[in-house]
Amino acid sequence: MMPEMRKNETLEEMVTRRNKRLKSLFQKCGINVRLVGDDNKPAVIQDEAIVLSCYVKNFNLHFTKEPFSDEIVKTVKLKQEPEITRFELLEVLEVCKHRPVYKLKLANTDLFLVGYNYLNSEDAVGRYPVFAKHKPKVYFDFDYAQSVADNLRTDGYQISIE
Repeated sequence: MMPEMRKNETLEEMVTRRNKRLKSLFQKCGINVRLVGDDNKPAVIQDEAIVLSCYVKNFNLHFTKEPFSDEIVKTVKLKQEPEITRFELLEVLEVCKHRPVYKLKLANTDLFLVGYNYLNSEDAVGRYPVFAKHKPKVYFDFDYAQSVADNLRTDGYQISIE
C-alpha cells in the first residue's frame, strides 16, 4: 500500500487526487500546464510548447536535469499547500533541460488537431480528424508528427507543424 492512500480510497481515486495536486502546484505558481498520457505517469506539458523534465512517483514530483535522466535536480512533495514558491519553481524549470512538443495546425486557421472521430464508431469506420482551438494533440517526436501530417495532407488537409 502506498503511504499517501486514504482509507477506502481506490488506486484510481488516489491517482486522480495526486494529479489534481500536481496541476494545482503549477497553477498556484502561475504556470500553465496540462497533463497528457497515462494518468499513472503523466507527461506535464507547459504552455502547449514543451514537455517538462519531471515525473511523479507517489506524491513526489521529481524534476530531472534533462529528459530521460535519472539525475534529480529537485523533489517537491505534492501537498495541499505546495512547499515551493513561484520563484523557486521557475528557478528549477530554468535549470532543467526540457523537450519541445509538436502540434498539427490546420493551415490559415487557429485550429489544431485534437483527435479523431468516426463516421461509425461501432466498428471504427471512416476515421476523420477533429480540429479545435484548445487542448491540441501533442507529439513528442517530430518524425512521427511529420508522418501524421503527411497522412492528413494525403487526405486533402493543409497542415503545418508547430
